[in-house]
Amino acid sequence: MVCASGGRQFLQVKMLDREFLINQENKLPNWLVNQYKVWREIVEDKQFPCYFGTQAEKMGVLRYCYAEGGDLIGLPKVLSEFLILSQKNPKRRHALVLFLKPEQKNKSFEFYKERFWNILNNLHANDEMDWPEEYPRDPDDPDWEFVYNKEQIFVSGNMPAYLNRVTRSIGDCQILIFQPRRIFAGIESNTKAGQKASKLIRNRAAIIEGMPPHPDLGQFGTEKLEWKQYVISDDNESETAQCPFLHHKIKTTKY
Repeated sequence: MVCASGGRQFLQVKMLDREFLINQENKLPNWLVNQYKVWREIVEDKQFPCYFGTQAEKMGVLRYCYAEGGDLIGLPKVLSEFLILSQKNPKRRHALVLFLKPEQKNKSFEFYKERFWNILNNLHANDEMDWPEEYPRDPDDPDWEFVYNKEQIFVSGNMPAYLNRVTRSIGDCQILIFQPRRIFAGIESNTKAGQKASKLIRNRAAIIEGMPPHPDLGQFGTEKLEWKQYVISDDNESETAQCPFLHHKIKTTKY
């Protein structure tokens, strides 16, 4: 899919690396160039809560893609390509960062939340591989995680509508970060390294936000359900609604 901007044409959904974003700015829309600079400034800051993210950005192991105008028809292919890359490099903590073009007018928290789940539902609807039998299909199962191409993936939702949980607001873009669950090997909740990392990250976030850790946050496989951690509320209230994920109930390519 190709879009035009200021007389130039850009691929809307394509996997990019750090070097391309830094050195090929003339091949990218201006909004993405600016938003990536904001991303780097925030994520590379030594006070950024997730030091794993900081390391990944500096080491160039993150991959990126972007979309304009809400057209994400190419995202399933890009996510598949990313998972292949990640599988071939199991010792690297690869993650895929999706930038969505900023809205011209401010949008509500619910707008971004709904779009987040629409993206996951449509990825699921366009997944060419069956959901593995060994993975739970019920989001209220403690072991549930979003699955694509037979891979469990933790998906973090970041958006400009966060006014209190500011560590989940990175610039003017809505941003989705796709992290294969296997990259957390060695830092699971039952390991000392995992417990130490979790405590450090949440303490840093609490200092920045001036708020205690969100009540829905927790480790995989516990009573703290994964889907509730994808898009946390902007306050201290736990999610009480039903999970918006629809397991094989839709079949559409419209985002």
